[in-house]
Amino acid sequence: MHESDRIQAVHRYLNKDHLVVWKIADPYHRGVADAYYSGPKGDLWIEYKSQSLNKRRPTVPRVSTLQDKWLSKQHAHGRSVWVVLFTDKNLHFILEKPSAWRRGVEPWAPALEGYKAVAKAIEEHCNG
Repeated sequence: MHESDRIQAVHRYLNKDHLVVWKIADPYHRGVADAYYSGPKGDLWIEYKSQSLNKRRPTVPRVSTLQDKWLSKQHAHGRSVWVVLFTDKNLHFILEKPSAWRRGVEPWAPALEGYKAVAKAIEEHCNG
């Protein structure tokens, strides 16, 4: 499944009555996050990555230098920024700060199962 299909799968579970959902496709600003969400409790920028889960060592999301710079700057400005790592095992990880996405996730780390769980985490963050 392509990354954009996975993002759409998450978006299908979001309640858009109480949440602003913006899937960003901007060819002029390289590095900008894939999506922006906003609700009564706060906003959130997410960069999505799809990769196979390494069974022996941490899986480090393939965040480009420009993406890392943009996301890190937003984080430094106090914005909520996540890198969501979709894996081939239908286990998904939320990495909430630059050190986390640079370090990656251990194969035995707690994960969210399915796209509905990712959508729920987004709604909880933005709506409370």
